[in-house]
Amino acid sequence: MGNVNLQKFYPDNGTANATEVNANYNAINGSTQGINNENVGSEGLIREHFDFNPTFRYADWQDNGYYVAEGTTLNLDAQYRSLTDTGIATANKTNDADKKHEINHNGATGTASTQVGTGTKIGVGGMADSQNANGIQLEVGDVIHVFWNVTAWRFEPDNSTLSNYVCELVDSTSTRSSILNYAMVVYPEFNTQDSLGSNNNFTDAGDGSHGFSSDTFRNPADGVAPLGGGGGVSDPNSTGLNNLTPFADNRTDHWTWIPVMMGSGGSASGGTNFTVAVMMDAENGASDTAIGAAKQCAGQTYISVTTQKTLYAIQLYVSGLIGLHYNTSTEKNGSFIEDQAVTNAQGGIDGTLHIERASIGYVIYRKEAV
Repeated sequence: MGNVNLQKFYPDNGTANATEVNANYNAINGSTQGINNENVGSEGLIREHFDFNPTFRYADWQDNGYYVAEGTTLNLDAQYRSLTDTGIATANKTNDADKKHEINHNGATGTASTQVGTGTKIGVGGMADSQNANGIQLEVGDVIHVFWNVTAWRFEPDNSTLSNYVCELVDSTSTRSSILNYAMVVYPEFNTQDSLGSNNNFTDAGDGSHGFSSDTFRNPADGVAPLGGGGGVSDPNSTGLNNLTPFADNRTDHWTWIPVMMGSGGSASGGTNFTVAVMMDAENGASDTAIGAAKQCAGQTYISVTTQKTLYAIQLYVSGLIGLHYNTSTEKNGSFIEDQAVTNAQGGIDGTLHIERASIGYVIYRKEAV
């Protein structure tokens, strides 16, 4: 500690002088308040001498680098399918591989990559080499701020044979115009398992095995029961409204909703009007399948760390089409993936969301200094 000159009254233990005692107390108190010329030893680094303001542990940002001019057709790797697919058998089925997609197209050509450090798969703590992320050991009390942005151009229904599709989703005998409102959801997942950022090791922040938060984060429900024990597709007749995600029971503030409103003026018995997705088209302007301009769809979330883990990578995902539903038994509003919308085995709405540029960043805060 610093040098403090005290009037000795121990061990003599004579009559205490109040003036001397007060002077001693003031001398000690003054020498230990903050750091001064004499109080600069190891004791000067005790945390009482510092403010309890959050400090940065690490921060980084990554862009996928895919920028194209209007009028360009996006690479197929940048077109992300909804869950169902008209190309499966004679009736539309749910394609299990399209429950969710990594947003992993990057570079000048928009081709897909699974390597950490490309697309929206950002290595936490920087890169140890061209293949591995350094990772950061998260401490209890840390706070992670994740933020992202995607530029969506349009949702494109599969083909013109869907001219009556939206009408049939409402009523297979209807000749009236119809409108349906869905959304595709962009959200982050986290890898606490390997420095290579393997896709099969990404989970939500609250995952019981690999997560680092006690909060109940819920990603968009996959809503899919495998058909016949597997095979990569599911039967839409047996899977509808599976895994309804109630908003009241889970954190969904890490979801970015990209709305897709669909309309049709055709009849169910042979009309010729195309299904129109009222959704962003910066490629060719207004058309029979999409209208509007490109949209930047941003999101962010804050996560408190309650379990010590090493975080290696964060990546953006996009879901299939999501609908809203009210559960009468639980009396809760929630969301479901659109894997069954009509009873004639046509499945859900088929098409692709076109995404151009995408970026992701994060800041890791430590709540207490030193």
